[in-house]
Amino acid sequence: MNEGMNKLNCSVGDLAITVDSRLPENLGNIVRIVSADGFQEWPGFKGSLFTWNVEIASETGLLHYRFDQVLKTVKSGPVPDRCLRRLTPPKGYLMDEFLEAEQLQIDFHEQDCLEGVE
Repeated sequence: MNEGMNKLNCSVGDLAITVDSRLPENLGNIVRIVSADGFQEWPGFKGSLFTWNVEIASETGLLHYRFDQVLKTVKSGPVPDRCLRRLTPPKGYLMDEFLEAEQLQIDFHEQDCLEGVE
């Protein structure tokens, strides 16, 4: 049975974190879901997997792909849905509240960094 029979983890526009990657370099990347890429065969997995086109959401992150034993790094590319977990709130959730909480986390992090300098 292919993955299409299950609920997808993400949708277009979501922020997501990469999980369950065969390449450890890909674990923990924050990506934005750009578009659907459909079902594809994916190395290391059985059957066709639903795949998204994503782009890295940070300045320093990279996606890693291995082709014929050559490691390639890019800022955007395909990722199977099963290797992603949504970070953005579900539809219907007030996005303004989510963004305010995100800024609050950044402010706390900056405050912690400054306290460590003194």
